Amino acid sequence: MDKMLQTLKKHLDGLDTDINLKDSMPSKVSTYRFGEGMKAINELVGCLQVLRSKLNKLQTIVSKMEFGFEDRAPFETSSSSTSELLLNQARELITSARFVDKELFDANLNASLSGVEISFEMDSPLPLLEAKNFKTLSAYIASKKDEISVCMNSIRTLSELDSMESSDMASANVSAADILKIFQGR
Repeated sequence: MDKMLQTLKKHLDGLDTDINLKDSMPSKVSTYRFGEGMKAINELVGCLQVLRSKLNKLQTIVSKMEFGFEDRAPFETSSSSTSELLLNQARELITSARFVDKELFDANLNASLSGVEISFEMDSPLPLLEAKNFKTLSAYIASKKDEISVCMNSIRTLSELDSMESSDMASANVSAADILKIFQGR
């Protein structure tokens, strides 16, 4: 074993040792690219629906924790076991959030239709939960639920425009992407 370490050190002597290991570590955010077309959009919609459901459940748990901790002393026995139970439920909810085989927290979800890219990024709320920063966590959940609604509305508009494009607008030489850009003010 010592001989292998000596050999490794010998080969590493000429290398730059100022490499930042954090930069070379893989990112913990997964990117899921579903592709182009209605099948890809349907997969993205499925992920967003599961995320919305999980965020609604998480919001309920966070509300119970937020109001429960305000009503009781933090070290009171009955509140301590209840709060720990709620924290464990929230952790389990976050770590088990999946759509098919895709983890939904710490994920970047992408699909496209008619050349328009739809993306949604969902960072894990676990750090806020562990810090017991319930007001910020509650605001984060509300913000993400709003973003999901905006994304779903964009998908709905884009799919309607895509279906119009394939039937009526093909001869007009106007694409769904062009019309969506007009509606979004780009």
